[in-house]
Amino acid sequence: MNLDAQSQSRFIGEVIDLITSTIFVVIGFVALVVAAIRRRAGGWRAVLWLGIWSAIYGVQRLDDSSFLVLLLPHRTQVGVAYSHALATYFVLVAGLLTFRELTLGRLRQIVTLLAGCAIAIGILGFANFVLTGEEYSLLRWNTLIAVVGLAILVVFFSIPRLNRQYGVVHNRGVLLAGPIVFGAEALLTNLVRHFGYRFYSLWDDLGFLTLLLSLAYVAMLQVYASERRLSSIESDLAMARQLQFSILPTSTPDIRNLRIAAVYEPMTAVAGDFYEFLSVDDGHAGFLVADVSGHGVPAALIASMIKVAVQSVASSANDPFSAAAPTQRYLVRAITRKIRFRL
Repeated sequence: MNLDAQSQSRFIGEVIDLITSTIFVVIGFVALVVAAIRRRAGGWRAVLWLGIWSAIYGVQRLDDSSFLVLLLPHRTQVGVAYSHALATYFVLVAGLLTFRELTLGRLRQIVTLLAGCAIAIGILGFANFVLTGEEYSLLRWNTLIAVVGLAILVVFFSIPRLNRQYGVVHNRGVLLAGPIVFGAEALLTNLVRHFGYRFYSLWDDLGFLTLLLSLAYVAMLQVYASERRLSSIESDLAMARQLQFSILPTSTPDIRNLRIAAVYEPMTAVAGDFYEFLSVDDGHAGFLVADVSGHGVPAALIASMIKVAVQSVASSANDPFSAAAPTQRYLVRAITRKIRFRL
């Protein structure tokens, strides 16, 4: 191959690397925006760390582009080496923290431990680079943690019983596809290097992109599932709030020489407190203030039961003891029937 052909091939490779690196940075930025928008729902942390992971990987690949580095000012070129060292060591940390958000129990503890080890190695490795200029002095330990972590995750996610026990999302097919493709590509790339062959970096990018997309799909499933649960809860709260305000009195008793006003401001969206006026005659009225334990629809239903029970004894409002006894009996019978119905 003549020099012109070599230069042309290298230029094409640089352009491809520049495009793929930019794609990963853009994916990371989009994931961060999605995580910020969906923050109210659960699972957003997985999307957040996924975005950080993709952005760090993209920055690392951009730092590898000699074509881009030559276009930068000389002072900026000095910082590229430090940026590359940081990305090289901490890209694994972001990946492990992404997987951590998709695990539970003992597996989550293991991934957290691996992430802690990766952070310690990253700090030591970067400090050594600053002092000695050797970027890859501790990288073999970083690679060892990556291999161990990937192997553990593949084992846990591939066994249905373990996946159900330690996985947040149970879509094993997509969850396994990314790590398997990425691991196979990394293993094949490192094996053929011992025989003098070299794959283009595009294959590394495609393997990582497969891993990234599989995790993004699983993470977004988790976000949408959490949003559905949140929407259901909000719907129940809205129903309970409507029910609660419907049982509050709409007018005040007309008592001689007395003006009555009431303001109801619950601390939460749906509280268990309510009040009722019990008119006796034009000179007497009873006031009921109740606090039902709990929140939501159950508390609102019990409050409505109390309202019905008290209204049946409104004529005895001037004798609280006589009114309380039948109210208690009514509530005990109603709650007992409800419990029996559930059983």
